[in-house]
Order: sequence, then structure tokens, then C-alpha cells
Amino acid sequence: MSRVTSGIDLGLGYQDKVWVPSVTYHQELSLSNFPWFRIGWGVRGWGYYAGRTDMLPKSSALNADTLKFGKVSSNGISFLLGANFRVWRFDIGANTDLVGLAFGLKRQALYAADGLYDKGGEHYNAYLKSGPATLNALPLLMDKQNGQSEAYVRFWVTDRIGVKVAYVHGRVTYASPEKLINGQTRYSATFGVPYVALSFPLYN
Repeated sequence: MSRVTSGIDLGLGYQDKVWVPSVTYHQELSLSNFPWFRIGWGVRGWGYYAGRTDMLPKSSALNADTLKFGKVSSNGISFLLGANFRVWRFDIGANTDLVGLAFGLKRQALYAADGLYDKGGEHYNAYLKSGPATLNALPLLMDKQNGQSEAYVRFWVTDRIGVKVAYVHGRVTYASPEKLINGQTRYSATFGVPYVALSFPLYN
């Protein structure tokens, strides 16, 4: 027989003035033959708030242009997949976003080009009002997407509350209102933060 468990994690990641709050609803399925191993899925609502941030085009681009923000704020909701092992009162696992939506305030970004690529076209050295890229998929593998992945350990203090400690790796992506060098419109930056959450099981 299969067994489904579910819960909610409510927590915050932080490092170097980068704030990454999130709330995650998760379900796990374990099979009777392998009760210690569980496949998981869920929905993550997240935020990303930081100060000065430089965003680059996709890594395969030959140009060295940059969108330079004084402040960024992005929010989103994502569907995730993951897996974990249950060892006594510990859940040891990882998950990653598959698809999601992002939204947030549009902010002014200075468009700059460095090194040999010092000609950024008509928008070079100008301010562009840019906002979070809306539609996103596979941020762990694709470099112009919003989303997160995490590796975590969750300890169940009691049957009704747990503490989750994780490392969150993510990407924040903004979309330019104009096509820039090589037709680029999406610019992104990666981040990594330690994360702590309270966990609450849900009972059917």
C-alpha cells in the first residue's frame, strides 16, 4: 500500500542583505516496500529582496552587457518536485522548481557594457524600467528563469512541529522592455542562502 504525507514549511533565507522568504506546501509518497524513501511534489510561494544587483544575459551570449539595479524585489509561485529519505525523526532531501510565475515592481536599471563590448546600442548607459520575467521553467538548468532549488534536513521535534534547515540555490531574472545586444531581453543573477523554516504536518 502507498502512504501519502503532507505539510507546510514557513521560513526565511538570508545572507549578505539578500532576503528569501518562502512558504511551501509539500506532499510525499512512500511505497510499502521502501518506507524510508519518498517522492515529493508541492507548491512554493517565494520572495527575493536584495539591494544592488548586477544581472547578466544568458551564459552562452558573447556580449558582456549588464543590467545594474540599485534594488530588486521579486515574488513568485512555483510547482516543484523532490525526494527525501526518512531516518528516525529526520527528513533528508532536495527539491527544485519545474515551472512557475513571477511578478513584482518594475525598477530602473542602468544598462552597461564592459570590456571590449563597450557599445550597447541606443540604450547604452541609459536607464531601463525592468520587471521580473513572468513565465519560468527549470531554473536549475536554464539560466534565464526565476526559481529555486534546495537541499534540506527537516527534524520533527514533535508529531506536530519540525525545524527545517536548508541551503537554497536560486536565480532571479528580470526582463528588459527593449531588445538589447544580440536581441537579449532576459537578464539574471544567481544566489545561494542558508534557510531556516518551521514545519507543520497536515493530517487528512
